[in-house]
Amino acid sequence: MVRTKRLAVTAALAAVLAAMPVAALATTAGYFELGYSSKNDGLAGAGVALPEDSMAQAVNPAGIAFVGSRVDLGAAAFWAFRGYSANSLAPAHCVYCGSSSDFFVIPHVGVTYALDGSNTVGLAMYGNGGMSTNYKIANTFFAGQTGVNFKQLFMQASYAYKFTRHDSVGVGLLYVRQYFSDSGLGAFSGNSTNAAALTNNGVDMGTGFGIRLGTQIRLMRNLNLGLSWTPEIHMSRFASYSGLFADGGNFNIPETWTGGLAFKPLRHQVVAFDVQRIMYGAIPSIGHSGSYMNQCFSSPTQPNSPYCLGGESGPGFGWQDITVYKLGYQIATSRQWTWRAGFAYNTQPVPGDQLMFNTLAPGVIQRDITAGFTRHITHTQDLTVAAMWGMPQKVYQGANPSFLQFGRGPTYVYLHEYELNLNWGIKF
Repeated sequence: MVRTKRLAVTAALAAVLAAMPVAALATTAGYFELGYSSKNDGLAGAGVALPEDSMAQAVNPAGIAFVGSRVDLGAAAFWAFRGYSANSLAPAHCVYCGSSSDFFVIPHVGVTYALDGSNTVGLAMYGNGGMSTNYKIANTFFAGQTGVNFKQLFMQASYAYKFTRHDSVGVGLLYVRQYFSDSGLGAFSGNSTNAAALTNNGVDMGTGFGIRLGTQIRLMRNLNLGLSWTPEIHMSRFASYSGLFADGGNFNIPETWTGGLAFKPLRHQVVAFDVQRIMYGAIPSIGHSGSYMNQCFSSPTQPNSPYCLGGESGPGFGWQDITVYKLGYQIATSRQWTWRAGFAYNTQPVPGDQLMFNTLAPGVIQRDITAGFTRHITHTQDLTVAAMWGMPQKVYQGANPSFLQFGRGPTYVYLHEYELNLNWGIKF
């Protein structure tokens, strides 16, 4: 009977995962999520060596070997305030131009099922990241109402094998959908290799498959090590925007790796520390410099030059690879209450000479402060709440702006964020 109940719950969750809608997303570590569950968020995303629930598979699939059979249902309310200043550039004078799209909902669903003492399987669906802006100010750098909407949906099937009592390996198979649309970029039609696939073409979807590998190892009685790696995920091209993104609409998902430690100084306390590396610079549409447009402008073969928008060497957002440092502290003050706090810092993905296109995607935050708690309602159910503050960040224009034809370009781009994350967990 118990086994039948577990299988029924697992099947029901699989159906929920398949039907779950995609939500608009915002940005944290570049455009990736800082954490993937409420417990993980409360620790500023630290958790590659500290699995707490079924969403641990989104960080390290090996971790599900230690969470048992459970279901987690949650969502984050996310407020992101983006904008730029262009008060030095006539006629696009704008002391501060703010995006009118500032509220998003990011759901997550996960389930794990312990087959026996050594083998565990899991399913999860979550948003990995995204960007969304909507500028309605008349005098902007672009034509009329301008903005982008980009979001990623990950569906993951995981397996973990516990080869000793405290050590495990895991693998996650990933199916990814990503969606993109833009508006108001018609001013660049003369600089696109395919002006019909540049802007205002509605929502386009790309799909791809990937893999995530991980391990968790006990180094000593109160110290665990976690490692996770996700190779670059090759996505189908955005055909409707092949005249915008480099290499004909190519927009792959960057390679990432994460390593971390979970240290228990006392029985009911844990300190977690993760280091994550995201290889944004290896993806042409993300990493190519906006200064490539200057070679497009001067090319005698414009707009068919490979340096024009959509070309093989076409311009991108100019993002750099980043390193993310995540530190979290957790304490259980009783059987009913567990408390968390965290801080994350990442290197800056957006250089000061790449601000023109990054008015559309100002993922510039570098510091996040988090806090949260879990209330254990019964021995099989818990409610978790976490809050995040992405501290205000400006990136000012550098000495050599990427678009020389536009003078100095934006004076700065700006972002700050708030998030409230809730999760209901059920053990079965």
